[in-house]
Amino acid sequence: MGGEEVVAEQYPDPRAALMEWMRSEDNPYFARAWVNRVWASYFNVGIIEPPDDMNLANPPSNEPLLAYLTQGFVEHGYDMKWLHREILNSRTYQLTWRPNESNRLDTRNFSHAVIRRLPAEVAYDAIVQATAATGKLEGVRDGLNDRAIGVSSCYTGLKKGGNYVLSLFGKPARVTNCDCERSNEPSLLQTIYLRNDQSMLGLLDRNDGWLKQIDPATNRQRKSLESQQAKLTEAIAEQEQRLKEVQADGQPKQIKNVERDLGRLRRQAEQLARSLEKEKQRGAGIPDIDATPEALVREAYLRTLSRLPKDGEQQVAMRYLNESETPASGMKDLMWALLNTKEFIVNR
Repeated sequence: MGGEEVVAEQYPDPRAALMEWMRSEDNPYFARAWVNRVWASYFNVGIIEPPDDMNLANPPSNEPLLAYLTQGFVEHGYDMKWLHREILNSRTYQLTWRPNESNRLDTRNFSHAVIRRLPAEVAYDAIVQATAATGKLEGVRDGLNDRAIGVSSCYTGLKKGGNYVLSLFGKPARVTNCDCERSNEPSLLQTIYLRNDQSMLGLLDRNDGWLKQIDPATNRQRKSLESQQAKLTEAIAEQEQRLKEVQADGQPKQIKNVERDLGRLRRQAEQLARSLEKEKQRGAGIPDIDATPEALVREAYLRTLSRLPKDGEQQVAMRYLNESETPASGMKDLMWALLNTKEFIVNR
């Protein structure tokens, strides 16, 4: 590759030698290739396209642009934040996706944004997070353990059905080292999955999901269990006091009867505590958000489309909720519809 020969055995970790060569000022390949890949991830096509084919027979569409970004990347100590900011703050990145008559056929000169489907991992995570209970979303900020983008190539750690969904949306099995193995093209199977696949519908209906959390029936069940628990706690306290009294009187028969009743109440309390814990684990409970129908519609839009509904959309959603058999069933239909919009599944 044009550098000096490196003997791996001379290094405690041969990766150190590899990194030294990759970051060397004499290495013309690494920074240029990396900048081109980052650019391609934002614009759908690289300055050199395809990004895997960097050779003299495949020149860049804009050599000064590639040279500027490469030089800046190196001068800033290979700072990824600098590279991302430089691209995202550019006028080119902020162009609309709506083409005009002069650029509607352009696919190489970055004259307008290109609408494309979300990558497999991002699409799966977006569906899971949009349908998750409020408490579950808090863990997303803490790490990548429960997210597809943080899972290794063997898909370890995903819940049942996750592997199938990632494959359906084009995640490669990584049997080759070529980016061409990944597919970001839309397909009929992807549409069918979003519309009526059982695992997709299961994400909407799951016990630790947002729809369960805002369902009044779920809250009534939790409140009923809490009320029963409070009554049992009071009854146990009364029986414990009664036990002390009969023990002080020295009445063996009554002591035995009170101990039997107290044991029965304690077993009921333990069973009730387990049931209540299951309800809490399912994401039950009154949500932290204002649970008016209008607020729930706004929350649904923010969860799926990352924006508030327009006035017309809010009116249509409210009219549908009012006509639904129950508010919970209406919200389920609304979430299903939003998850099936192009706005949800594409990067725009």
